[in-house]
Amino acid sequence: MVAGKQLSGGFMSLITNNLDQSKEIEDFDIDDFDDEMTLGGQFSKSWEELTFADNFLFCKIMEDESICRQLLEILLPIKIEKIDYLSTEKEFHPSYKGRSIRLDVFLKDSNRTFDIEIQTSDFTNLPMRARFYQGAMDASTTKKRTKFSKLKESYILFICTGDPFKCKLPVYTVKQTFFEKPDFLYDDRSHKVFYNCKAYKVADNEDLRGLMEFIQTNKATTDFSRKLEENVKTAKQNTKWEDEYMFFTDVLEEEKEKVRIFARKQGLKEGREEGLKKGLQEGREEGLQQGIQQGIQQGAHQKSIDAARNLLKINLGSYEQIAQITELSKEEIQKLAEELQKTNEK
Repeated sequence: MVAGKQLSGGFMSLITNNLDQSKEIEDFDIDDFDDEMTLGGQFSKSWEELTFADNFLFCKIMEDESICRQLLEILLPIKIEKIDYLSTEKEFHPSYKGRSIRLDVFLKDSNRTFDIEIQTSDFTNLPMRARFYQGAMDASTTKKRTKFSKLKESYILFICTGDPFKCKLPVYTVKQTFFEKPDFLYDDRSHKVFYNCKAYKVADNEDLRGLMEFIQTNKATTDFSRKLEENVKTAKQNTKWEDEYMFFTDVLEEEKEKVRIFARKQGLKEGREEGLKKGLQEGREEGLQQGIQQGIQQGAHQKSIDAARNLLKINLGSYEQIAQITELSKEEIQKLAEELQKTNEK
């Protein structure tokens, strides 16, 4: 609970899509992005600008079991039985210090589990994410002493607005075989499928083509995509959802602004001192600039630590999410959490 607000629905998924699933800075490759992708994430969007491809609205609309079932039957395609439960933004904590994950849309019928992820950027590590999600899904749906033969068949689906494997295919279906005998199927009853909505024009199924086109261009051309269009319009009129989205955006922006103000003040102070020293050797202008740069970095780092402590105290977000918000490492967040726990135990 923060300032009287309950963080629910599509709220925490905003962090996941923009921050928790982003990679380390040194891993970014400019070739992974194109003109149709936004580097700013949906935090830079107004409520009016959000579309079905944005994680917040996607998760909200997928709470409608009828819509979710139709979408699954178009994507796979298989016949989906009555859904036993449907949970958007399912979060798993494998262990106290382990990495937590949040699935966009997680559901199951009597014999199968499904995870549907909407992905608008950062396509390079999807196979590793799919592997990690697979283990978490199995662990969360399996009781102690369950026989391996009773493991549910599972499907992990990534709907991407860019080409994750750069082969210009609309659909990438993972098929596991043996290296020594490629025609012999290795069947562990797990399925992973990646959809490249950018290539919607060459999809061989009309309903799938219409769904992918709507996600990519926001243009409805089929019965189902027009139904999605109506659901988006209805969702945009939901003032409660709008309030959730805008409240979290405001909270995040306030924390960023505090860091910026502190960094500027601290950076100027330390920059002057460092600049005067370095100016004797390298010239005042160059030294002052270096001092300001160093001061800003040090000030921002300390403010990020303070912000992380505050988020941990009010239990806002997982370690991974807090690390991405404050730009600290996961190890630093875990260390801060342990320090707070020791303090509370005294």
